[in-house]
Amino acid sequence: MPEKLKKMPVNRYMDIALLVFLIIFPLLVKEFRVEMMCRYLCYVIFALSLDLLWGYTGLLSLGHAVLFGMGGYMIGMCYQIQNGLPSFMTREGITELPWFYIPLKNPIVASIIGILLPALFAWLLGNFIFSSKIKGVFFTIITLALAQIFKDFIINLQKYTNGFNGLQGIKRFAIGSHEQLDRVPYYYLVLAITVIVFLFCLFFTNCRVGKVATAIRENESRLGFFGYKASHFKILIFVISGALAGLGGVLYAPATNSITTEDIGIAASTAVVVWIAVGGRGNLTGAVMGTLIINWAQSILSEHFAEYWQLILGIVLLFIIFFIPNGIIGQILDVQHKRIMAKKRATMELAGKES
Repeated sequence: MPEKLKKMPVNRYMDIALLVFLIIFPLLVKEFRVEMMCRYLCYVIFALSLDLLWGYTGLLSLGHAVLFGMGGYMIGMCYQIQNGLPSFMTREGITELPWFYIPLKNPIVASIIGILLPALFAWLLGNFIFSSKIKGVFFTIITLALAQIFKDFIINLQKYTNGFNGLQGIKRFAIGSHEQLDRVPYYYLVLAITVIVFLFCLFFTNCRVGKVATAIRENESRLGFFGYKASHFKILIFVISGALAGLGGVLYAPATNSITTEDIGIAASTAVVVWIAVGGRGNLTGAVMGTLIINWAQSILSEHFAEYWQLILGIVLLFIIFFIPNGIIGQILDVQHKRIMAKKRATMELAGKES
């Protein structure tokens, strides 16, 4: 057992240390900081979903917030219709609840739909894109356009979605007549789900499908020579990524008590790409660390340097992108790998001299 621990990559130790820190976090700070961290943990799930698609499979989506937003809007609409028609519908002359919102009355059903709907959408889009052999930058462009289209769709259907204003007053999973969860219990619920998602992603990336995903990223054409249908694996990974993004949205809307068009458009989609790039894509820990580092830096800098925080953060991001292209965690793993290889070479040279 100790020998196995020695062989563990350094990021696994970082994962364990971060988990311990997150468990005791509510004991160290005020409740409003707990609420912030809860929101960032929802972002972590969102980032992990994109890391499966981009970091491991090499498919950069610039519209991933669409899937995240679908989950958020499902649970958000659930709490809008708990006490009859929402005010924004009555203003538009709607007299009864539209039939397609009826299943959302139950928070559990709404949560399940919030996960399955993005997965279904990813399956439909993936079938269209990957069966047509669209890949590379063209996939990225399509998803970028999709983010703007979905945002416009939400805005234009104002009588059903409240448009620009978004959905407010979303409760932290109050079921029936029960009170909503307090901040700290909800934080631990989100943390538990985040850990489960991380462990699932860790298992997935180390199983056969995960290895094929990495092969698609490295050399898709060569993979075809071994009889693998790359498009099928791309669709599967896109579906799983969509479901996880939807789950992140389902948890995020109650954490912030709202969901708006700012959470589903191009800005949100590109932000998660930056988080992963800073942490280091393709190792999961990078997605987690990058998300937490950037969001906390953004919060703290805006509190202390209200006028210049964006400039400071921008300079830091440029420094990381130019000088640490593999991301913070990626760079640490590269250093560890080089040390291991250097140690092996030294051992082999020593053995050669002795023989």
